Amino acid sequence: MLFSTLARNRTLFARRATVATASTTCQQQLRQKSSSPIPAPVLSKWYSIFGKSTIGYATWLVGGIIVAEGLTGMLGDAFWGSVNHGRTFDTVDWSKFKTDDEEEEEEEEEEEEEEGAGDEEGDDDDDDDDE
Repeated sequence: MLFSTLARNRTLFARRATVATASTTCQQQLRQKSSSPIPAPVLSKWYSIFGKSTIGYATWLVGGIIVAEGLTGMLGDAFWGSVNHGRTFDTVDWSKFKTDDEEEEEEEEEEEEEEGAGDEEGDDDDDDDDE
């Protein structure tokens, strides 16, 4: 009976040691998991500025939403532009579509503008009739 009591006590002691070691290991793992990647002084400063009052926190939220929306819009536009390069009005090379007829029309318009500018400078006969 003496030996069975000793064996039983050893078994209980071994179980308690295993449980204690396991619980210590779990506590250490929880501490490591719960530690923040942001240092405590930074969080304390943030709390003193934004976290203490409802209006401060609301300001933080509105500012964060505006910044996040702006970044999302810029990234979306950049992605859209890279995917559709050469297909949008701004990125198409319009000189490829220019024809000879258009060049002749542009030359005629330039000549008409030059003739119109010459009439305004030198010929004032029409303006003298009003006097």
